[in-house]
Amino acid sequence: FAARNSATEWSTASSGTLIQFNDDSGGDCFDTDNSYDTSTYKFTAPATGVYIFWYSIYTAQTDTENGFGFLKNSTKLNMNAASAKHFSYWQGSADDHQQTAQVIVSLSSGDTMGVCASTASDYYKGYSAWGGCRLA
Repeated sequence: FAARNSATEWSTASSGTLIQFNDDSGGDCFDTDNSYDTSTYKFTAPATGVYIFWYSIYTAQTDTENGFGFLKNSTKLNMNAASAKHFSYWQGSADDHQQTAQVIVSLSSGDTMGVCASTASDYYKGYSAWGGCRLA
């Protein structure tokens, strides 16, 4: 699947808040297995397996600290030593920039995945997207 947000506006997300991607059927966005819910912003694994997920989030708008990560079953994935559980993080200037991350993760049927802010973060909905698929 691949999803984006149909709005063209800035938004602020507090730490732990799911990033809103509400369009999986326009342009190059798709959801061939109907596994992504555009109202809860979560992907539900249709089968047990190994999955890859990615995101690309346009961020800053005068905010000098922005961080994002992945949620598995509403818990932040922690694949690094940092307690904030960032997969992408920017601090130091308010310049606009694109944050990207990928993760390969094992899921059981019914597990959910989402993208969340790992710090209070500003992002531009219209230039942000995420997606994923089952590898094996």
